[in-house]
Amino acid sequence: MSQIIKPSGQQLLLVLIAFALLIFVTACPRKGPQNEPGAQGPQAKDSPGPPPSTILAGRTLHNPPALTAKGDEARKAVAAFIDWAGASLPEEHEDGRKALAAARENQDVVKAFTEEITKAQRTDHSRALLALSLLGEMRSPATEGFFHDFVNQPFPEGGTRTEEGEILQQTELATLQAKAIDALAYLHSPRADEEVLSQVQKHPSIIVRSEAIGAYLWNQQDKEAARRKLLQFVRKDEQRYIDQITRVEGERAASFNPKLEAYLKAHPEVAPPAPEGQRQDYGKPDQAPKPGAPPKY
Repeated sequence: MSQIIKPSGQQLLLVLIAFALLIFVTACPRKGPQNEPGAQGPQAKDSPGPPPSTILAGRTLHNPPALTAKGDEARKAVAAFIDWAGASLPEEHEDGRKALAAARENQDVVKAFTEEITKAQRTDHSRALLALSLLGEMRSPATEGFFHDFVNQPFPEGGTRTEEGEILQQTELATLQAKAIDALAYLHSPRADEEVLSQVQKHPSIIVRSEAIGAYLWNQQDKEAARRKLLQFVRKDEQRYIDQITRVEGERAASFNPKLEAYLKAHPEVAPPAPEGQRQDYGKPDQAPKPGAPPKY
């Protein structure tokens, strides 16, 4: 879809962490009777489903569910559209954009999306995130109140804390509210812009504050005027987020790496140090990478 459904850096980091944990867990030797000679491991009761290649082979491309219905049929259509979008291929994204744009004035479809988001927020974080992205992509004026209320949901003060001190419930809500901020910035109405700037200053999560900075700047035509406006709201120790870079869909390393290098040169305090273990792998000191050398995409 468009810029507003791109994953934020925090979301990508969470995905990478989860993937690394999965690899670690599956690589650990298991203790118990299943490791004894001749013992059988757990057996699945159900037969395996069809492989992804078979599913895709039987799927008609460029055929998103229509978003033209009213009432209960609109709810069914929205649920089917979210399912379709979750399984869509990159070459189908434009099909989804067109279907959403055509439904911009359909109040029943807008309401059905908000209901799906509210329900999924309690039961399925990924689906809620996807549905927020789709509703934001619609860019319907009727969504402004919903997104305003969503981003102002009370932030949890307690919950399940990780070993690093992160409260999972806070991170989950912050990633959803960051997507709502994207939608408000994309609406680009006076009230929506005012709310985005307010969240730059007041939101308790850096996930939302940094996304609000980037989303506001991205959706303003006059970038220099937008930067000056942001400086009136952004916290002093977070002004570097005004310079944060965004990798757009389809961008390649040749154009992304120079922007990354320029950003790290302007803000060396955020550059990662060279790994300690690498420094002894070089024969001469002048061959070792300099501390803080930017990673290549």
